Amino acid sequence: MRTFLPFLVLPLLLVFACDDSTSTTNNANNLNNANNLNNANNVNNANNVNNVNNVNNATCDFTDPLAGMPAFPMPPQEEWNHSIVTGGTVAAGSPYHMIHDEMAGPAETVTLRAKFDYGALLHKDLQDEWVIFHLWGGSLSGWQELGRHLTDSDGMIALQVGPLPVGTYLVRAVVAGDLSTADGFITVVDPGRLAVVFDIDGTLTTSDAEVMQDWANFSTAEMYPFADQVVARYRDLGYQIVMVTGRPYWLAADTRAWLEDRGLPATSVRFTSDTGTTVSGQETLAYKTDYLQDLITRCGLDLFRAYGNATTDIGAYDAVGVPKAETFIIGENAGADGTQAVVCEGCGYQEHYQSFLLSEDLACGLP
Repeated sequence: MRTFLPFLVLPLLLVFACDDSTSTTNNANNLNNANNLNNANNVNNANNVNNVNNVNNATCDFTDPLAGMPAFPMPPQEEWNHSIVTGGTVAAGSPYHMIHDEMAGPAETVTLRAKFDYGALLHKDLQDEWVIFHLWGGSLSGWQELGRHLTDSDGMIALQVGPLPVGTYLVRAVVAGDLSTADGFITVVDPGRLAVVFDIDGTLTTSDAEVMQDWANFSTAEMYPFADQVVARYRDLGYQIVMVTGRPYWLAADTRAWLEDRGLPATSVRFTSDTGTTVSGQETLAYKTDYLQDLITRCGLDLFRAYGNATTDIGAYDAVGVPKAETFIIGENAGADGTQAVVCEGCGYQEHYQSFLLSEDLACGLP
């Protein structure tokens, strides 16, 4: 995306006998055979239903990694370091802070990058002001402070975190001067963890243009029918869900809220660092390819399957080795370049979910 059974019909032969014992015996045998066949078919059909139900009910013991989050200890508000300059920045409008989600291996230190700015139009950077970072998740019983950090001239902060045990971690940043916040996530995975990749606009949403409407606060993006159930199916089977979008960094909070409102995981979403949207297909292709390749080479993630809608999605997935047989494309490029077409006019992913996913004997994604 740019950011933008069969039924086996057994004929019933009615034999009208001529009132002789041979015919009666044959009819009895035929009836017994038919009953035996029907009984066998009934058993087989029941077994088939049970097998499908067993597949459908498989959960791999998945649990919400952020269930039971303790209350957040909000720090006291402080004075700005630069009251006049920063006052002008804050007056530009609502905060559009964000923390880039990161993924890592168990022995890896993560470089966490965050951006702090204000105003939907100007996006004025918060410069030389304190931000306090906190961490919770995994086996942690409570929130841990990661320290106080100053924003640079671009309103950015980079800090080192970890190594951390395998798990999902929430990072919350609090701007000391006004207590505005930003959330991001660190996911620590074992090498070989199976993952499914999703684009967002035009793949989960019905159009690439949805991002522009969100940008202008004009509407809430419309979701393809059954898109949420497709994502939830993989999540419940223990697959790591990775979302990579060309949406700019400052749509992070709204995008996470959109995903969470639909019960979708929002713990590993990659946004661009651009102030606007990505401006060309080649930039989008390179950005997605580089990010996904990093997850493979650095974190050992195994990209099992991928979903998209654009030629850039197809190119990026192919470049990092996702088989075309496991690349599912919806929209006008469905089936392009040997990919698997998701086609259900007006019903989104309904057929894909009900006829394919629910009957597929997927292995558990958990190690």
